[in-house]
Amino acid sequence: MAQTHEWMFYEVMWRGWAGRARVPYPVPWWAQAAFRRWSDDFDSGTYESKEAAFASNALYRYWHMVGVKDHRQESLIGQAGEIEPVYDKYCLSFFLYSPSTGALRLPQLTDAGTLGQRMEAPHLPVVLTTFRTADGTEFVQRTFGTAVGPRQRDLVLTRLTVGSATGQPREGWLCAAVMPAGPSGFQRHDRNGRQITDRRLTFLRHLPDEGRVETNSGWGPVFDTPPEQYGVYGNPDFSDEPDSYLSRNPFHDLVMGGKLNGATQAQDQIAGLCSAAFAWPYRVADDELFELDVRLPVDLYSGAADLAEIKATPAAALEEANRLFWTGKLIAQGVQPELPQPVAHLADRFRQCRSQLLILSDHGEIHPGPTVYDSFWIRDSSVEATACSLVGDAALAERQLGTHYPLKFNRGSGRIGPCAEYGFYGGPHEKNDREWDSNGQALWAIGRFDRTHGRSTAFGAKLYTPYVIDGARWLRDNRDQYGLLHSGWSAEHLGERDKPHYWDDLWGLAGLYEAARLAERIGSPDVPELWGSFDDLKRATAASVRWVLAEQQRRGAWETYIPTGPGDVGRLDSTMIGTAAFFHPLRLHMGSKLGEDIDRAARWTLDTMYAHFVTGGYRHEAAWNTYGPYLTTQLAHAYLLAGDAARMDTLLGWIVGASMPRTEERAVALGAWNEQHAFPIASDYREVPSRHWYMGDIPHGWAAAEYLLLIRDILFFEADEDRDPHLYIAPGIRPHWVPDGASVAVDDAPNLFGAPFGYRLTHDAGRRKVTVDITRAPERVRYVYPCRFGPVRAVMADGRDLTVTGDDVHIPAGTRRFTVTYA
Repeated sequence: MAQTHEWMFYEVMWRGWAGRARVPYPVPWWAQAAFRRWSDDFDSGTYESKEAAFASNALYRYWHMVGVKDHRQESLIGQAGEIEPVYDKYCLSFFLYSPSTGALRLPQLTDAGTLGQRMEAPHLPVVLTTFRTADGTEFVQRTFGTAVGPRQRDLVLTRLTVGSATGQPREGWLCAAVMPAGPSGFQRHDRNGRQITDRRLTFLRHLPDEGRVETNSGWGPVFDTPPEQYGVYGNPDFSDEPDSYLSRNPFHDLVMGGKLNGATQAQDQIAGLCSAAFAWPYRVADDELFELDVRLPVDLYSGAADLAEIKATPAAALEEANRLFWTGKLIAQGVQPELPQPVAHLADRFRQCRSQLLILSDHGEIHPGPTVYDSFWIRDSSVEATACSLVGDAALAERQLGTHYPLKFNRGSGRIGPCAEYGFYGGPHEKNDREWDSNGQALWAIGRFDRTHGRSTAFGAKLYTPYVIDGARWLRDNRDQYGLLHSGWSAEHLGERDKPHYWDDLWGLAGLYEAARLAERIGSPDVPELWGSFDDLKRATAASVRWVLAEQQRRGAWETYIPTGPGDVGRLDSTMIGTAAFFHPLRLHMGSKLGEDIDRAARWTLDTMYAHFVTGGYRHEAAWNTYGPYLTTQLAHAYLLAGDAARMDTLLGWIVGASMPRTEERAVALGAWNEQHAFPIASDYREVPSRHWYMGDIPHGWAAAEYLLLIRDILFFEADEDRDPHLYIAPGIRPHWVPDGASVAVDDAPNLFGAPFGYRLTHDAGRRKVTVDITRAPERVRYVYPCRFGPVRAVMADGRDLTVTGDDVHIPAGTRRFTVTYA
């Protein structure tokens, strides 16, 4: 049964959107999307009622994000410029009002004017919202996160200008509204009683002398310029009628009476739907602009001294400092992919993903998302830290792996289900859901970072005892009667939690491999033990996969595929995506670590998945009933490593498009991915499922990390690090990416050989020649260039002719320049 405030919120939104209100009401985009094709079906396993599911925004979790690197709290930006500090109890938005005509222009409404949004630049996490009315009045809103004062506490600054798009005189009021619901929803309240997000506004107060607003017990917006009119609204007579909220609010007062109520304080103990509005008159003509700056405290502030600190630095100085920081971080530091014009947008997304991971980092912990995923997972963080280390953000990776991983290493003597507590990597998520993949992920990430960071840093040696050796022993000692990891729910995209998943075993193999190689590098006597553990898990995993393949063949299956686990023989559904990890990120195909027959089966599994579950992107209807953006990226990466760059390119095209979906001229996202991409948004509402679907956070840190790793490996990737070290140069660069005279380049790129690498590839289409200059190189590492332009005819390295052995051109270590002529 719905709680009173959930039912009230649903009714107010519905009546406001359906036109039953006498005046326009600012219904957020996500609520409009839900009402557009409403269904009473909801996730009854999570929520008790349709109203509870609606209030939590269970279906349309799309928004933009700003924040400060390495700070705790992010702020979300809605499709109409609404600003929601994640852990504060309000949302701030802006609109226009004309006292002379009584016209109210709300950007949330499609008939109110033209609305546009974009990021100010790919490397700047600054959201620009532009709203233009039919008469040519336009406001532009620039919103970003910054830090103020000696303690560098968080602040969101939004700067607005109002002007005349036609140059003709325009006058009216620029208004700000403080409301409870924001881009993420109203209240996430599930059956377990967890109120992860509770945005009810039960108390609201304007303090004119201080130029700020109080929201419940916290601080709301701080105005640089005092408003000339204001009004605060609540539910003073404790009405339980939704229409009372639609007639007692600032929008109703402006349209019906031309002014706000002038109240400074209100409360609503029924639904928590207090609201307020503030107005600043403007008159502009020609190129004149009316300017307003509003500051949103999103850190811990209290007292007059903190208020003075918030206001002390001019807004222009804060904006310039923000621009200089991000430009220095994302343009002057780290990996800078240089890509030709046809695919220059790939580099733009690359820089945005870097900024998203830096913002999602909370004091060195990268969290997968800003709201329901704002906590630390070993699984997600292993991929995120590895991505950061390979794109130039090594300090963040080192802090995450070197500081926060040991804090998740369990030292107790108890049990976690069928497994020992001691030696297990994981906090509440991993323990409660039996995420047995985490030890393999921790060992894999530590080992890979030790390679990248270089032997001189001794990173792995510092963590070896107890975090590597005892983590590896946990993998040795905590397996079932078949030698596999136990049943669990390591990743929700794999299927049921009461079954075992090969995903866990593949990660375990990769982790044990890295642990054994680390032991070799530091000269540990544990090397034989670790290789013995690796071989034992290898035998068990390979035997299980071979049994499953044989059983499926015996049952008459004509397609080869490895299902999600040995308990799912014959299960041909999208949960088999876990097999993509065999190639990426684990690279178990390199050196045929499980045998050539399983290599072939894994490759055929990719093709089976592509045939059944790819419609542009990877459709994961078995568990989520949505597209999987990071799953699509994993599949694209697997194809890259398996040598099918054409399918990689096709999937990449969908991935990029999915990062910037639009519906009805609304920019739903601005270069970011959810964990899940809803079919209605992906199809502009042409496909609406008949049952509910699952939605996670946006931006999703794991998805951002997967994109960084894919673009980096398209430029180059390492192979056979321990026996015959070599680099693949431009393995994913497609011919249509590089027109005549264009170049692809990367410089000072970290890699698993511990020394920077760089090259420049230039295409001469007229002469059918590719020239590659090696600008930085690790020692004793040879190169492979897979020529995609045509059959190779001649190769020259440093002036010497090389024998042509195929389209994979092999270049000796130490080469500084080579040319490839193709047919």
